[in-house]
Amino acid sequence: MCARNVTAAANHGTKEELDSSEHIFFKLSDLRLGQTMAVYFPKRDSKASPEFLPKQDADAVPFSSADLQRLLSLFNFSPASPQAEATRIKVLTTTHLKTSKTRFQNYTINENPEEVHASRVVSCHTMPYPYAVYYCHSLKSGNKVFRVSLLGQNGDLVKAVGVCHLDTSQWNPDHVLFRVLNVKPGESPVCHFVPADNLIWVPKLDPI
Repeated sequence: MCARNVTAAANHGTKEELDSSEHIFFKLSDLRLGQTMAVYFPKRDSKASPEFLPKQDADAVPFSSADLQRLLSLFNFSPASPQAEATRIKVLTTTHLKTSKTRFQNYTINENPEEVHASRVVSCHTMPYPYAVYYCHSLKSGNKVFRVSLLGQNGDLVKAVGVCHLDTSQWNPDHVLFRVLNVKPGESPVCHFVPADNLIWVPKLDPI
């Protein structure tokens, strides 16, 4: 039982509590069947999110799987090259199957977490802009990705994606997750859930 986080959700609204939006972090040891955690999942209306480029604008730029062979040829990459292999990817994200109006509540892991074995991971975060723009960065070795099924106390059902960083010894000690989890850099693996509008890319050929 993760008493620290559960208490935070029960006392939601007090001056002593942490900002509820910071409740996305957890420890690797928390990933077990029956574990209960207070988690903040922002409810975002997809219609209010930035739009992708209009079709006529997007069509002017060859950037789709249908144009893959033309793109490989354009850059002089053979179909068997590492660059061609790198285009075979799959995207993971958090999905809300059942939702209530409560953004911050206790969630219980109701299925055994499933590790997504990935040799490489790229994480993409939404950026404030009139249309859809993502800031993406690669995660080097020492990370684990999980699919986690969460059942909320108000009936919410979330198929979440969690990312765990195994080595934080070189991280900024002022990072908010160290304060939330009450750990120090390098002391233990730290994890966080991925919001529904963020994306995790992994190689499609890796077993998932």
